[in-house]
Amino acid sequence: MSDSAEVGPGDGGGSVRVVGTAHVSADSVEEVRETIDAERPDVVAVELDEGRYRQMQGEVAEDLEPSDLLEGNTVFQFLAYWMLSYVQTRMGDRFDIEPGADMQAAIEAAEAVGSEVALVDRDIQLTIQRFWARMSLVEKLRMVWELCLAMIGVGGDPEDEEFDIEELTDGDVVTAMMEEFRQFSPGGAEALIDERDAFIAHNLVQLRDAGHDVVAVVGAGHRAGIEKYLKNPETLPPMESLVGTETGSRFSLFKIFGYLVTVGFLSFFFLLFMAGVRDTFLLKVFAAWFLFNGVFAFGLAKLAGARWVSAGVGGAVAWLTSVNPLLAPGWFAGYVELKYTSVNVGDIATLNEILSDEESPLSDLLDRMLDVPLFRLIAIVAMTNVGSMIASFAFPFVVLPLLGSQIGGVDQITDLMIQGARNSADLIVRTLT
Repeated sequence: MSDSAEVGPGDGGGSVRVVGTAHVSADSVEEVRETIDAERPDVVAVELDEGRYRQMQGEVAEDLEPSDLLEGNTVFQFLAYWMLSYVQTRMGDRFDIEPGADMQAAIEAAEAVGSEVALVDRDIQLTIQRFWARMSLVEKLRMVWELCLAMIGVGGDPEDEEFDIEELTDGDVVTAMMEEFRQFSPGGAEALIDERDAFIAHNLVQLRDAGHDVVAVVGAGHRAGIEKYLKNPETLPPMESLVGTETGSRFSLFKIFGYLVTVGFLSFFFLLFMAGVRDTFLLKVFAAWFLFNGVFAFGLAKLAGARWVSAGVGGAVAWLTSVNPLLAPGWFAGYVELKYTSVNVGDIATLNEILSDEESPLSDLLDRMLDVPLFRLIAIVAMTNVGSMIASFAFPFVVLPLLGSQIGGVDQITDLMIQGARNSADLIVRTLT
């Protein structure tokens, strides 16, 4: 509940009427107004959290903190949120209505009849974080790819597509869409749909138990789940299970790969050392690794528009983060970049407006997007990481053969590593016997 929409205590025996809407439907807006005007409830509950409510009221969105970036997935969560927002915005453009107009209409209608307003949805940043953490790597890549295609494809002639926006409020159609998404990503659907159904229902049950008559305005996709919980509140999961950040799976193929790369890198130097390779050669290999990773990470960061100091930090730590893929130089470059610029969710609206320009060439659109702090930050983080990845994969094929000539070639390096393993085994045996 929002402090600006405080709901007083009641005597019990309240009621809840759930209105399912399409967020980009003019008819839904009219239905919301008519329902609230006819019901004149004590409380109008809307599918908004505090942040989205403030943004809707024209208040400044909160900035992304540099420390948040080092948690790893923050930029990618912003990316997911932006893409989902973009698709909704383009649908709103097509049907000539502002996305979220149904919620704005509910707030205005509540004020007109003297009803209180309750914000009953979960914080959007928490939802996106849990949504991202619940998805597998394949699901994330597929979602980003398909939404990128949607960004390119939506610019076509809308009249060529057969689509009725009012179908989005029809129960059978919505159920089919939800099930399709659930098949695509069961974990993502749980965070984006099921958990929010339960969270909203918790708040509605609380209002009803306090004796308030409530009209709840929610997306049509949430109506069935919420009504089920309202009829059987004892089936609601504990509120504690619906809040808090997700850490994702403790073990994953990506993490295992990261650990193997780290072990392999350390083993490479250790085995050559145990084979008696001179320290000067090992230092040359390490210096080459440092410079090769640094140049690629620095260069691509600058190409994305990073400041010299941000690109420099990304390049300086690239050698370490390429040894441990669980870290990423882009996080550090982005951290420094955020010291000099402000990024907030409000940038998403600016990006959507740029992408709605179907006349300008792609190069002009890209230049304009790079002027938007959020997009530039995403580009800097991504390009710094890509530079380090390219260098890491290219190093054994480009740089190592050049250095290997000093000790008899790449084949000789393999033989020396085998000899180093034998020497290590002999040392262990002698130590234990």
